[in-house]
Amino acid sequence: MAELSQIGILEAFFRLSGISLFLLIGILILRDFADRQVAWLGAWASLSGAAYLICTNPALSNFFSDGRWLVQSFCHTGQIAIWLFSLSQFRDKLKLWPHYAMISVAFYLWGRLYFDWYFYDESAIGDLVEYINTAARFGLIAHMVYVAWAGRGDDLIETRRKFRMIYIVTVSITVLAVVIAETMYDPMALQNDQITLVQSLGLWLLALVLVWQVTKLRTVALFGGEAAGRSGAKPQLADPNERHDLDTVERLIESEELYLKPGLTIAGLAVEAGLPEHRLRRLINVHLGYRNFADFLNHYRIAAAKDRLSSVKERNIPVLTVAMDLGYGSLGPFNRAFKERTGVTPTAFRKKRLADS
Repeated sequence: MAELSQIGILEAFFRLSGISLFLLIGILILRDFADRQVAWLGAWASLSGAAYLICTNPALSNFFSDGRWLVQSFCHTGQIAIWLFSLSQFRDKLKLWPHYAMISVAFYLWGRLYFDWYFYDESAIGDLVEYINTAARFGLIAHMVYVAWAGRGDDLIETRRKFRMIYIVTVSITVLAVVIAETMYDPMALQNDQITLVQSLGLWLLALVLVWQVTKLRTVALFGGEAAGRSGAKPQLADPNERHDLDTVERLIESEELYLKPGLTIAGLAVEAGLPEHRLRRLINVHLGYRNFADFLNHYRIAAAKDRLSSVKERNIPVLTVAMDLGYGSLGPFNRAFKERTGVTPTAFRKKRLADS
C-alpha cells in the first residue's frame, strides 16, 4: 500500500471530515425541521456537499461504486440544491412550482448534455453548449447572492440578517470557486495534491460554519418557516414602553396610513416613529409576527386593495392606478403580493367581486 504524503494525509482528513460534517448537518436539519420545505432543501444541499467531496476523489468514488448512481445524482444537482435553499431561506413563503422547478430541470438537463455529450467536443456546437452551461452556472450564483443581499433591508430577524453576510461570504465564494475551477481547468489538473487540499479544506470550512450556525440555537432564524402573520388581536405586552412604541407604530400605519407612502422602508418608519431601527424590527417581528417588512406593509396594502377592487364606484379605475395609489412602484410586485395573500390575481378578484355584487 502506497504511503501517503503529508499533503495527502491533510487532504484525506479534511475531505473525510467534510463529508461527515455535511452528513451531520443534513441529519440535524431533518431531525428538527422535517415538516418544512426549507429544511428539506437544506438537507439536499448538505448531502450534495458530501457527495461532491466523494465524486471528486477517485478512490472514494470507486469505493462507492455500487451506489455511484445515488452519489452522482446528489453531486450533479448540488448547485441546484444550494440555489433553491438560498431562495427558500431568504425569501419567505417561496413557492417552488412551477417557475423554479422548471428552471432547475432545465439547468440539470443542460448540464448533463454538456458533461455527458459535449465535454470533449471542440466543435462550434460544443463551444456553444459549454458557454451556455457556464453562463447558467454563474447566473445561479449571481442570483443566489443577489437574493441574500437585496432582502437584508426588509429582514426583521436580526440573527438572519447577520447570517446573510456569513452566507454570502462562505457559501457563495465556495460555490464560485468550485465553478471557476471546473470551468477553467482540465479535470486531470484538478487532481493535483495542492489543489485537492485547497478544495477539501474550503468545503470543510464551509461545513464547519454551517454546523456552527445550525447548532448555536439560531435555528429559528434559519429554519423558522413562515410567519403566521397578524391575527388581528392586540398583543399583550407587559412592558409599558413597548406598548407605547407599538401604539405609535400602529397609529402611523393605520390612522395616518403611512403604508401608502411609496418606497417606505423600515428605516423611514423608524424615523417617523422616533425609534431605533433595531427596536422597531424587534417590535414588528416578535409582537406582530412578521419575518420581513414587505409582508408587514402588504398586510395593510392588500386589505385596502381588496376594498377598492370590490367597489362598484371604482370599477373603471385601472389596476395599475390602484397599485400605485397603495404605494407600489409597479404592477408586478402588487400582483405577486395580492395573489400570494388571496390566491388570485387582482383582475380576477375584481371580476368575481363585481359579479357577486
